[in-house]
Amino acid sequence: MKLSEIIKTYHCHVYHEELFVDKDIDFAFCSDLMSDALVIMNSVKDDRILDHSILITGLATQQSIRTAEMLDVNVVLLVRGKVPSQKVIELALDSNIILISTEYTMFNISGMMYQNGIRGIKYDLQW
Repeated sequence: MKLSEIIKTYHCHVYHEELFVDKDIDFAFCSDLMSDALVIMNSVKDDRILDHSILITGLATQQSIRTAEMLDVNVVLLVRGKVPSQKVIELALDSNIILISTEYTMFNISGMMYQNGIRGIKYDLQW
């Protein structure tokens, strides 16, 4: 699914248009515990998976941006209408992380994305 389709379909807000790249999103991972995101996503064997992934979280802090940065995931989706601070938005911009948000809950957005063909990331996932 194209990132532009995700933004349109799930009524997402884009925090900095200048970073927007209409890339294919084939995989997703949800977590509010960034340590869990690091453990699971670091087990991925093929970097192409991370390049086509989105991190879904309710954590609207610098920690979620730093985690995405360490994982080379450049799209972070905030759920439940979370609004990041200007400091978080600036960090995302500086880190080349596309930061978007939606009103949907994590559970609902995950299910809808799965129905649209986006696969979940799990241990030792292969392309």
